Amino acid sequence: MFGARLPIDTDELEFQFATLKWLFLEFGDVTSDTPLVTPTRAWFSGVPPRDHAGVMALFGEVRNAAALGHWPCELRPGEATRSIDGGNSMLIRHEGAAAPCGTFQIDDVGGEQRASISYNPAMIGDPEGLIATFAHELGHYLMATAKSDPPGGWDLHELHTDLVAVYLGFGIFMANGAKSFRQFQSGGGAGWEMGWRGYLSEGALVTALALVERLAGRDPLATAPYLKDYLRSDVRRAAKALARLHPDTQRSVAEADLDAFA
Repeated sequence: MFGARLPIDTDELEFQFATLKWLFLEFGDVTSDTPLVTPTRAWFSGVPPRDHAGVMALFGEVRNAAALGHWPCELRPGEATRSIDGGNSMLIRHEGAAAPCGTFQIDDVGGEQRASISYNPAMIGDPEGLIATFAHELGHYLMATAKSDPPGGWDLHELHTDLVAVYLGFGIFMANGAKSFRQFQSGGGAGWEMGWRGYLSEGALVTALALVERLAGRDPLATAPYLKDYLRSDVRRAAKALARLHPDTQRSVAEADLDAFA
């Protein structure tokens, strides 16, 4: 009653357990070999992309980190977010109301199935946002190979896909990228850029990150230095609450009732 509380409610946690159980059945368990991808030179060159060639290089690093580097996939620029002129040379960008961060589709080209991912060119100056976007879209690619329906069906696939990105090791990027707010300069003007990315809340993504780290046998608190300042307290709360409420995390996932979401 007086212990640390999760950033999400019980129903959301049960949904995460069920999704992870489904992922384990389809693609394998989280183990100590499951990577935790960090914004460091251990995973990325650190060279910020300035054009499509740079974005391609970053996409290749994300694919390799996700162990999907050998999966054929085309990357192309998509629709760009456009600024809204607020007057007096001040600009506002609302990502959620404009072009998507990325898209995934499978096309039939001459009888051959080809995967294609697009990205928002306005994000070229935001490499961590691009990494989160690519992780999410690659999650779509992985889910497209599943042999069974995810918990709750494909109508909830975007929620599942955010969790797939965490399952693939990109929980830090997903949590940090869920909400964005930054200043920018464009030509002779300046302004603010704000928006929500992905489909799960910051609290849900931080909880999923802590959950996957526990399943991998690692200390979730080791992720705190890589998270936004205000998310560090959330990951501490999530880690403590999971340890108290679900000390045997593997069992909690294994006992998840997939039929409850049918």
